[in-house]
Amino acid sequence: MNTEPIIAIEQLSHTFGRAEAARTVLKNISVNFYAGEIVIVMGPSGAGKTTLLTLAGALRSPQNGSVRVVGRELYGASAQQQLEVRQHIGFIFQHHNLLDSLTALENVQMGLAHQPFLPFAESRRRASAMLERVGLADHAKKPPAELSGGQRQRVAIARALVRDPAIILADEPTAALDSHSGREIVELLQKLAREQHYAILLVTHDNRILDIADRILTLEDGCIEENNRTLERIRKGLAETMRAIARYPTLLMSAQPAAAGHLQATTDRLAAWRREAATLASRKLSPTLLGQTTALAEAAEHLHQIEIAVRRFCEQIGPTGEVGAAGPADRLFQSLDFLLLTASDAFASETAEEMDCLILLTGDRGEMMQALRARQTETLSADLAPSRNLFFDLTDIFTRTVYFLHELTSAWKMSK
Repeated sequence: MNTEPIIAIEQLSHTFGRAEAARTVLKNISVNFYAGEIVIVMGPSGAGKTTLLTLAGALRSPQNGSVRVVGRELYGASAQQQLEVRQHIGFIFQHHNLLDSLTALENVQMGLAHQPFLPFAESRRRASAMLERVGLADHAKKPPAELSGGQRQRVAIARALVRDPAIILADEPTAALDSHSGREIVELLQKLAREQHYAILLVTHDNRILDIADRILTLEDGCIEENNRTLERIRKGLAETMRAIARYPTLLMSAQPAAAGHLQATTDRLAAWRREAATLASRKLSPTLLGQTTALAEAAEHLHQIEIAVRRFCEQIGPTGEVGAAGPADRLFQSLDFLLLTASDAFASETAEEMDCLILLTGDRGEMMQALRARQTETLSADLAPSRNLFFDLTDIFTRTVYFLHELTSAWKMSK
């Protein structure tokens, strides 16, 4: 898990000018960035976006507060120490800044100029490999003048990445591109972030590329507001998983050929959401996100237990025909189905009305659970004796689900 931030900023402020002309663009900002994620920074002109980028990139010295990059403190750092930190960073700017007299391959190779002891043949090999990764292997010998705007920006990306940095800092990388080329560039960055585990901090005014972000930070009046897109994706993923689990009884008891594939796909997706939720919950988040993230991590683990219990019950009872239409297990399955679908709708839409409905549905917990257990016990026939323990396991899962969803929904509403 990426529990430690690769960039950690605490109580950072920055002011331009002096006396009456002083203007503070950053006011006690605290934010962390992690490997493998894409963070987009937005805000009006003059809000401090580029200032934040240059401070995180060791291009500007912090006036106060703390900026730690790859474990090294930049406040009070010497020029040499800042240079050493920059070796771990790849920079991409609005204008590609390529040298017109060099070919695409030679421009990329320039990114390795800081490694004087690297043999020329090896630097050429690395540059060629990186050009191939960004889809420009066939354009290696062309000068920038013979490349399109999108292709020139790809060369600039290859030059930034050829050193295999831990962090990519991009300042308006799509501003000079048309919508198609801009989309290609950000999708390439997204792909590389996932594959190479780069941390990407991207400043932009381009609303068309927000969907690639794991987080969106909005700077205004020196303050920062955070929107965690990963949190939204996990929430929607868990809602989809609830609906998928609600289909388990039908699939497992109907012996449909596609049942096994559906179940495995659901299990795999749930495992992925559990890992992502646990990773997110382990990070140092802003207080406004901490409650929601913890709740979703708990939800993922609880859904895992529900999935195991429902699958086990269906697989062992369903093929024997012991459930039976209108039987006690069938009624319990219908109740669980209804509860999961209602919870799925609530977390998918996240509207106040849906959340209130789920709170009311799970609110009268004690008496409802006691009545359910008594009714199910009375109606269980002797023919179900071999499966009685499994049935009670499912009843317990249903009981805990009701309790859990009530607490989760209440906590989620309070944190909004």
